[in-house]
Amino acid sequence: MELSVDGGFRQWWLLLIRGLLFILAGIYMIASPATSFVALGFIFGLMILLAGISELLHVSNSHSPGSRNWHLGLGILEVVLGIVFISHIATSVAVLRILVGLWFIFRGIALFNYSRIIGASWVTKLGGIVTVIFGLLILFDVVFGSMTIILFVAIGFIITGFFNVWLGYSLKPRT
Repeated sequence: MELSVDGGFRQWWLLLIRGLLFILAGIYMIASPATSFVALGFIFGLMILLAGISELLHVSNSHSPGSRNWHLGLGILEVVLGIVFISHIATSVAVLRILVGLWFIFRGIALFNYSRIIGASWVTKLGGIVTVIFGLLILFDVVFGSMTIILFVAIGFIITGFFNVWLGYSLKPRT
């Protein structure tokens, strides 16, 4: 599947604004971790909703039929998820912590199993065990899990923001 962006993308400034919002949200989360956890569901939902609206605006102005369906599907999914996260903040944050914890547990088990299959060193097995313990801490220690998720999401927002700013600037028409 190939994703393409039109050479005449007129809403370059939407990517720039979206990128700046992602960066600001990430900085806020790192600066205020205690209040960020309470606001995480709303911030996450709002950012996903805005990203979805931006994708739908891209579809409405796109002249490239190859990527329209991808952007349309992604935009609709992001709008729906954004609305769900905004309207059910406590549930979305709790579910998010559970999903992240389970993901680390499954990754740790997979790493441990790979080490058995390929006959890897004790370091790989130890890595699997440490990853499972990390997942269990996220799952069962609310403070540790909350802080971990805040840090991961904040870093992800900042990285995503920088790339959106770069993309928006790259698509800005040169006059």
